[in-house]
Amino acid sequence: MERREENRKSDEELLFMAYHHSQDLVRVFLDRTLTSRLGIRMLAMHHLALRDEKRVQDHIGIINTAMRPQSLIVKWCEFVQRMCQHKYTKKPTFKIVGNVNAVFPYIPIPLDYILPELLKNAARATIENNPGSCDEDIPPILITLANNNLDFIIRISDLGGGIPHELQDKVMMYNFSTAHDEDPDADKPLFQTMMDSVNPGMTRGPMHGFGFGLPTSRAYAEYLGGSLSVVSMQGHGTDVYLRLGHINGKLATFRI
Repeated sequence: MERREENRKSDEELLFMAYHHSQDLVRVFLDRTLTSRLGIRMLAMHHLALRDEKRVQDHIGIINTAMRPQSLIVKWCEFVQRMCQHKYTKKPTFKIVGNVNAVFPYIPIPLDYILPELLKNAARATIENNPGSCDEDIPPILITLANNNLDFIIRISDLGGGIPHELQDKVMMYNFSTAHDEDPDADKPLFQTMMDSVNPGMTRGPMHGFGFGLPTSRAYAEYLGGSLSVVSMQGHGTDVYLRLGHINGKLATFRI
C-alpha cells in the first residue's frame, strides 16, 4: 500500500511538472508570435507614415512627439463606457489623478491595445461586483499617472472585489478566462481566438471571454522594456500597474 501511494504521488508530481512545462512553452511561443506581429506592424506603419505627404501634427512617423497620456486614457475610458452601456445598460465613472499634464514622445500603438484591455477588466469587475447599482452608486475606477525621467506608470485601481485566491496564478495564462461559461466564442479554435483578440480597432466587441487580454498586454509591455503587474486584495479590489520606459530615457530599453 505504501509503495502504491508513493507511486501515485510520484505520478502526480510528474503530471504537475509536465503541465507547467507545457504552459511555459505555450507562453514563450505566443509571447514571441504576438510581439513579433506587433513589431512588424509598427515598422510597416512607421515606414508608410514617413512616406505619407499628409503629415500628422506632432508626429514623426508613428511617434507622437507630444503624447499626452491623459488624452489617450480618456479616449479609451469613453470607449469602455460605451461598451458597458451596451452590455450592462450602465457604466462606471473613471477618475484620473497624478501627473495629468505630462507630455512626452511615445508610440501610442501598443497603448491602444493595452489600455482598453485593462480598463475593460476593471469596468467589468466593478459592475458585476455591484449588481443592482445605478450609475451613481457604482464605485469609480481610479487611474493614477506618474511620470519621471526614466519611465511612466499607469495604475488602474478598481473596487471590483479582487481576484479569487484560486485564480490569482492563472490570470496571466493564455486562453484562461473567468467568462468562458457565458461567452459563446469560448469554443473557437485557439489560433482564431488569438488572432481575434489582438485584432486592432475601435470596434472590438466583447467585454471579455478570449483570455488573451492580460497575457498579451504583459507580453507587449515586456517587449517594450516595461512591465505589467497585478496586485489583488480579495474582497476589496485590484490594482494593475503598467510601467513603460521613455523612448528617449536613460535606460534605452525601447525596441521594435
